[in-house]
Formats: sequence, C-alpha cells, structure tokens
Amino acid sequence: MFTNYLKIALRGLLKHKVFAFINVGGLALGLSVSLLILLYVAHEVSYDRFHKNYDRIFRVHGLVTMGEMQINIANMSARLGDALREATPSVQLVGRKSDEGEVVMETDRNHRYTETGLIFADAGFFQIFNFRILQGNVAALARPYTVFLTPDMARKYFGTQNPLGKTIRWNKKTDLEVVGLVEKNPSNSSITYNFVASLPTRLAVNKAAHPDYYTDAKLNRIGPGDYETFLLLDQPQNSPNVERALRRLASQNPDNQNITLSINDFADHLGLQSGTPNQLFTYVSVFLVIALLILLLALINFMNLTTARANVRAKEVGIRKSVGAGKGALATQFYLESTLTVLLALGLSLLLFQLLKPLFFTLLDSQIDTSFLVNPYYLGAFGGVVLLSILLAGSYPALVLSRFNPALVLKGVVKNGSSVGLRKGLTVFQLTVSTTLILCLFVIYGQINSMRKRDLGLTKDQVLTISLDGAARTRNQALLSDLRQVPGVVALSGAGNRLFYEGFNMYGVHKLGDKTQNNVGTIIFSVDSSFIDLFRMQWLRKPVRLPADLTNQVVLNESAARALGGNLADLKQVDMGTDGPVEVLGVVKDFQYVNPRNQIMPLLFQFITDPQKIGFVNLKIAQTADVAATVQAVEAVYNRYKVEEPFTYTFADEAFDRMFKAEDRLSGIFGVFTAIAIFIACLGLFGLATFTAEQRTKEIGVRKVLGASVSSLVVLLNKEFLKLVLIALLLASPLAWWAMNQWLQDFVYRIEIEWWVFALAGLLAVGIALLTVSFQSVRAALMNPVKSLRSE
Repeated sequence: MFTNYLKIALRGLLKHKVFAFINVGGLALGLSVSLLILLYVAHEVSYDRFHKNYDRIFRVHGLVTMGEMQINIANMSARLGDALREATPSVQLVGRKSDEGEVVMETDRNHRYTETGLIFADAGFFQIFNFRILQGNVAALARPYTVFLTPDMARKYFGTQNPLGKTIRWNKKTDLEVVGLVEKNPSNSSITYNFVASLPTRLAVNKAAHPDYYTDAKLNRIGPGDYETFLLLDQPQNSPNVERALRRLASQNPDNQNITLSINDFADHLGLQSGTPNQLFTYVSVFLVIALLILLLALINFMNLTTARANVRAKEVGIRKSVGAGKGALATQFYLESTLTVLLALGLSLLLFQLLKPLFFTLLDSQIDTSFLVNPYYLGAFGGVVLLSILLAGSYPALVLSRFNPALVLKGVVKNGSSVGLRKGLTVFQLTVSTTLILCLFVIYGQINSMRKRDLGLTKDQVLTISLDGAARTRNQALLSDLRQVPGVVALSGAGNRLFYEGFNMYGVHKLGDKTQNNVGTIIFSVDSSFIDLFRMQWLRKPVRLPADLTNQVVLNESAARALGGNLADLKQVDMGTDGPVEVLGVVKDFQYVNPRNQIMPLLFQFITDPQKIGFVNLKIAQTADVAATVQAVEAVYNRYKVEEPFTYTFADEAFDRMFKAEDRLSGIFGVFTAIAIFIACLGLFGLATFTAEQRTKEIGVRKVLGASVSSLVVLLNKEFLKLVLIALLLASPLAWWAMNQWLQDFVYRIEIEWWVFALAGLLAVGIALLTVSFQSVRAALMNPVKSLRSE
C-alpha cells in the first residue's frame, strides 16, 4: 500500500511540473532561508551558555551618574573581587580580565603584525570559564610576563616549532614567555582572544609607566579600575545578597558617591534577565518572526495550490471511496504526498543552505562556527521547522481532499466554497506580509539616509587621519613639520582622540562659583589649536584671537554651554574638579562626534600644548589632489622617521560611515528577506493565476466569441487578485506603521512616517502582483476560443 501511494505521489509531481516546481522550489527556498535565520537566532540565544556554570557566573559593573548623564562602566579595581569574596560566602570564585586594543606582536622582523585579541587574565578566569587549556598550566598566569597563545597564533609566529618557552614581544618593548596554548574561543562567546597574558604583566607594565598613579592605595581601593571582574556564585538566587554586600563595600570609599555598583548575569546576552531587553534582542526577535513568516508563505503556497486543484482530483477521490477506500486511507495518501514534497524540498533546501550561507554570513558581518550546526539549540530548531512544515503542509489538504462525497463528485458536483474563502484569506495573508515588509524597508532606508545626510556641524570630506607611534612621539614636532610640506596637504591638526570613534574620557564639570550646580558629565576631547578650523566647525561665540598659552583654556560645544550656564555670553570659567578652573574661550555649534543614533552630549575641547601628547594627526587634502598619491607621500614621510609601528590611517568620511554598520547590516538583511518573501508570494500568485486561467478557459472562450476584447478579459481575470492586494495594503499599513514607530523610538533624531511611503509601497505591491498574474491572464485571453470550446 505504501509503495502504491509513493508511486502515485511521484507520478503526480512529474505530471504537473509547473505546480511541482512552485511547491518544491518555494518550500525549498522558504526552508533554507528559515534555517539560516534560525541558525543566527539560535547562535545569539546560546551566547556564553557553553560554559558549564553559565547561570552562576556574574559580572560586576557600575553606573556613573553625572548630572543628567549616566555611563555604564565595566572595569573595576584589582582588589574588589577578593574583597567581595571575603565579605560573603556566596562568592565561590573570582576571575579578572583586561582587554587591550590594537597591539604590535613580533618574534622577529619577518613576523611582526598588528593584532587584536590580547587579553590579560588570572588563573581564576580559567577556573570560572570553560576555555580549554591545550598545553601548559594556568598557574603560570600568576607570574608576570607570561602568555598563552591560540593554535592559530602559534602557527603564525612560530610555524611548526613548539612555541613553549619561546619569547614574543608586545608593543616593541615587553617580552612575554609563551607558557601554553589555549583553545580559540567559540563564535558564540562574548569573550574573544588570540593571546592571553598574565594579569601581573598588565600591572607591572602599568606601574612602570605610571608609578604615581598605580600606588598600593589606588590598587586596594573598592571601586572603578582597570579590570573586568567575574564572580562564580554558589547559587544564582543569591545574587541580590551579593549585590548588597558589594554596595556595602563600595560605600566605604567616598569616591564612589556618584557610582552605583551592581552585578549582572554574564550570559544575559539579550538583556532578558535585567528586565530591559536590549537592541540585539529586538533584532533577534524580528529575524525570528521573519523566518517563521517566510516559512509560512512557502507552506501557504503549497496548501493553496493543493486545495485549488481539489476539483481536478475530486473524481479520483470519488472512485477510490466508491471501491472501499476509507477517509483515513485517503488522508494517509494525501499526507504521504505532502510529506514527500516537503522532504524533496528539504533536500533541495540543504543544498541552498550551503550555497546561501557565505552570503548570509557576509550580510551579518560575522562567522558562525561549523560545529554550531550540531548545537542542541539549532538541532531543536531544525527539527521543529521540519515537523511544522510536514504538519501544516499535510493536514489541511488531506482534510479537504478526503472529505468529498463520492455520490456527488462522480456526478460532477463539487462543493468547495469554504476552501475558496480560506484560500483567499491565506493569499491576503501572504500579500499582507509582503506589503508590510516593503513598507518597513522603505522606513528603514529613509531613517538611515536621513541620519547620513543630517547636518553634522562639521566638514568630514578629504580628511586623512593617521595614528602616531607612542614610542616615537619625541619626534612629533619634526614629523608634523614635514607632513605639512607634503604636496596635496592644505591643513594639518593634531589630536588626542579620533572623531567618530568611542573611547573618550569624561569629567564632572560645573560653572565656576556655582556651588549649587551638579556636575555636568562632559566628554573631554584633546585637540590642538588648528582642529576646529580644519573641520570647519561653526562658532557660536568665537574668541577674538587665540592666546599664545592655551594651557588653561577650553572651548565648549553648545550642549555643554547650555547645561553649564544657559547664557553663552556669561559663561567665562568652568571648574574641572582635579584640573581646577579653566577659562572658556568660546563655544562651537553642536557637531556629531559619535553615532547619530545617540544624542549629542556635552563636550569640552582641551588644548594640547605639548606635541608629544598628540596621538593622531588629521590632514586636510586638497579637492584637486590625487588622494592615493598623497597617502603614499604621507606614508613615505612617516616611514622616514624609522617608526616601528606600522603606518595606519583612515578617512573621516569612512569612519563616519562605519558608525552605521549595525543599521546597514539590518537594512541589507531586511532587504534580502523582503525580496525573498515577495518572490515566494509571487510564486503562489503565479500558481493560482495559472490554475484560475485553466479553470476559466471555457468561460474566456465564450466571452471572446461574444465579442470580449483581450484587455477586458485581462481586467476580468486580474480584478479578483487586485481586490486581494488592496485588502492586504489596508491591513499592512497600520501594522507597518506601528512596528516602525516602535523601532524609530531608539533614535534621538528620527524621521516622520509620511503618507507617501504607504502610497509608494502600495503602488509597488500592486505593480508586482499585477505583473505576476498578468502573464497568465494575457496568455489565457489570447488563446484561440476554438481550442477552448471544441469539446462543447
């Protein structure tokens, strides 16, 4: 019996190739895209949960309050963790970590590279986390100047040699002994590394560079510092008790009066445990919904086309019932046919999955370990998708086709009104989803375009920024003088920070003489006297001239001036706390120095008077200059000073564009998903249009004989589909408006959703739908009526 059902199913697929292609192809595409999205979702949900005790791991963090500004900090003092473990038995283990930015690592001149992923950690770090030590003993992390390498880094620097006992140099001056190998972190880890050096190394280097700052008193205080501090608790339920003990300790230090220390769940990657889901949770949720919708669109195609062709198979059902086939046997047959189609689609989808995976990872700008494909989270999602597909694809068609009355269908009477109504409803659902995605995509692109074109308050074009070697800054004065002579360079400015990058320092500032005013959290931006003019910032209160000595002079942005004094003319001096009172030379209009998603914060320009403190140089290149040749000339001057750090540069406009990385990724992925959803919906429309044209062939022939024109017949056939599109537009508009209005709340500077967005999206949806169905409508209208009526 099973073999017979299988033969019938295969024969049906081969006989109706167009419908088989739409069913199998649409399902395969829907399954492959859904599985890719679910791979990303499962990957994000599983972040940091591969650690054995992930639910018991907590991280100490702080919230600094300065006036109306609040800043999260993650680095704590060296002593804090041990003091907390002594204060409460609920803390079983303490681990500390410190991250380094870009570094230069080398074993010799042929193996010198700029790297990322150098972290400093103690032995407790490896006792808390399940990062596997491949060679060596973590006890070596108690000694300074020791380091573990990942296998990739060991091969990169030492080839096939055994790296243990060998030396690798960090930033051209600190030799580290390789004491072991550590397995590279998996892709679903928030802690990433290529080198793990001992924490005493960091402390020794810091003490040598800044002995007055890294005193024993400073290191033993409870509060902010240089290290991320991780805690392993005996039970996660004891976290409130530990947090209370932490705050009692913090209250003993008067410097913590503006800081609130807390602990948070380390594996709470999406912010769910905190009660305030983060932006990533929003994106993951949206992608999960889109995955389910795309799968539903493909399944609806299958159900619609199968039930639409019910009349064709009605006599087959009638005959089978008349010779003794029961409803259960027929349902089993149709279920088997549906299952076969889903399994064929699943096989094709796995091929598409492999083909689309590189493109998908490129859109995400990330890599997911291949081993994650056998992760329980993903295997569960994979099995759920396949089971859901089989159930949905098989249940309704089997129910509809198996309930026909044999006495009626053998007389040619087929009542299928409820199926027609449901089929129209499912088609409207498909069109509503597609139109909603189109509307959302328009708003997303509009918001991103608006942020890019917003007045920044400065000119960023043709500005080259290079990084100066910290070890060679004694020669900065001569280097800057030579860079000014480079052909094509029309202006030059030094700075301690880079525009459009994070990592600014912050001070609590208040108006001098006003004891009642709370400190205003103010970003400190170190620049030389040419910086403001080079970027063509706009003065609101311009100094008559800049004094020769700028040591105690500052310039505020508009937000800082308003927060500190309100009246720009009266704001003469401000107090920077430990730096004492400084004179306010002028005020510049607010300019965008960080991500335009965020509000412009108070900022203070502090002038660099010592060239050795310049870390970055901004060079304005003439509009008529050959940019590539100018960069080469700048590099030649840089290398003339025998600087050991590799020449690195960026352009200000490129740095600005990089701030939109998350938004560009969202719009790119959303655009691809929208296109796929539209394509799957169009496949379904095309199939229904094809079947409708076949069913109405004789009607069309009669109308043509009676004088109907081709255009009137096309309108007749398209009219029903057009009604469905308009209903879908009416349903999609409020849904899209609500969803996008919620999304826009994350932006300080946001667009208004205009009426023309709905009109344009509606026209596009109508156009796509009409193009899809018109092919079959025109084909049916052009058919010779003699052929369609010859059997009458």
